[in-house]
Amino acid sequence: MIEYIVATPHDTTEFNEAWRNVVGSAGYFVANNIFSRLIVSETEGLDSFPDLAHHWERLDGGRRWRFQTNPQARWHDGERLTAHDVAYTHQHAIDHDYHAAGFLRDVAGIEVIDDHTVEYHLKEPNTVFLTKMGNFVATHALPRHLFEGTDWPTNPYNQNPVGSGPFRFVEHIPGEKVVMEAWPEYWGPPPGVDRVTIKIVPDRDEIIRMIKDGEADYCPQDVLTTKRLPQAPETETRTVSRKRGPGVAVLSFNYHRQQWNDRRLREAVAVAINRADLEPLVDPGYSEPWPHYLPGTSYAFARDVTAPDHDRDRAIALLDEAGLSPDENGVRLRLTGYYMETFDGHKGISAAIAKNLADVGIECTFHALSSEEWPQKVGKEQDFDLTITGGNMLPDPDITSGRYQTGGPRNANGLSNPAADEAYRAARAAEDRQERIGHYRRLQEAFRDDVSWVPLFWYCNYAYRSKEFFGWSDQLDFRIPWWHWGRLRPVD
Repeated sequence: MIEYIVATPHDTTEFNEAWRNVVGSAGYFVANNIFSRLIVSETEGLDSFPDLAHHWERLDGGRRWRFQTNPQARWHDGERLTAHDVAYTHQHAIDHDYHAAGFLRDVAGIEVIDDHTVEYHLKEPNTVFLTKMGNFVATHALPRHLFEGTDWPTNPYNQNPVGSGPFRFVEHIPGEKVVMEAWPEYWGPPPGVDRVTIKIVPDRDEIIRMIKDGEADYCPQDVLTTKRLPQAPETETRTVSRKRGPGVAVLSFNYHRQQWNDRRLREAVAVAINRADLEPLVDPGYSEPWPHYLPGTSYAFARDVTAPDHDRDRAIALLDEAGLSPDENGVRLRLTGYYMETFDGHKGISAAIAKNLADVGIECTFHALSSEEWPQKVGKEQDFDLTITGGNMLPDPDITSGRYQTGGPRNANGLSNPAADEAYRAARAAEDRQERIGHYRRLQEAFRDDVSWVPLFWYCNYAYRSKEFFGWSDQLDFRIPWWHWGRLRPVD
């Protein structure tokens, strides 16, 4: 038996990313290897590749999108997978505002034409609709015969999932491991390993040691970070894969709190930040302090559009102008901030930002949240001032609209910037890429002019992995998502 061993610090409680997101957890990786989506794509380019759909077409200038599903597709329990499963999953998620709805917000309706043809009708033309359909984990299909008529949050198949992907679920022993095995009836390219075991190891240093000593084959991103690189030597059987990240770590304001509607306060925070203090986190050539609103590998990147430079004196003047005078302890404002514990590099970023803000009289305490705590604390309770987040911005900037467009389903911070909203709409409707680039330039200018949010750091994605297996995304010309393990094979 060929077993592939993954070590991760984060356990999970369920395996249904269409319902809610547990990014970076064991459930996140399992869900994306046992379920299928219509199409898949990577962050390295705008092309999409077949998964459930073997053919698709854009109609009415991007107002309608039609997909033909593979008639050989089956669920792991043997039931046929049809267009009805796909339509049910996505429409139910939209109707109940579940996680998948965040990437389907343009959908006005879904029509099943026949058992293997499904058509999406959009509210307005979107020539880059495939960006969200193929790039994110949330849009996988669930088995209608096991979910229809049930309450998704309490459905037992969240814990005992039945998917349609190359691996099927075997068991989850909380705090210890999750096991998947190759599904012999898979209708796509057969997996090259018999079993994948995900071991839950909270200590990140121990995970790196396990890989170094041959006890594990891979750890997901954000286990290996710049500070841990010395612990991960490259050997005849182990390698460190480095890749410029698909996004930028950013500081965002909670607009549900009235004080952040004052542009002077937002600019004061922005110019208080000294990106030079992030230099200790840099891996030369792979990560760097970043004042831009898109990563430099984006086709729409506007290099001359940057956030305000560090200016301590201006920050103090703006705080005075906004009526925020220091108290007897020199504190002008006390803030609460959150970052996601999954992304270990954000701990160092938050410490540097807190120090910069303290230098101008703003006392900010940052707290780490798990991926399961984040939707409750940030999305529902909204009892915070600032967040530090990362996330995907590639291959097309429209991916960010869910977070930064007014009313976006992932816009938990309540940002509203009319100029940015219009730039998003115009870019989606543009047939020509050069025209789209112009609209995305206006988008970046709108964020800069309004100080809507503050870019901080362009990060690197690391993977410490075995050389004894082949079939990673970067080894297959990025034709599969980076977290897909269905193409892994022993090198010999």
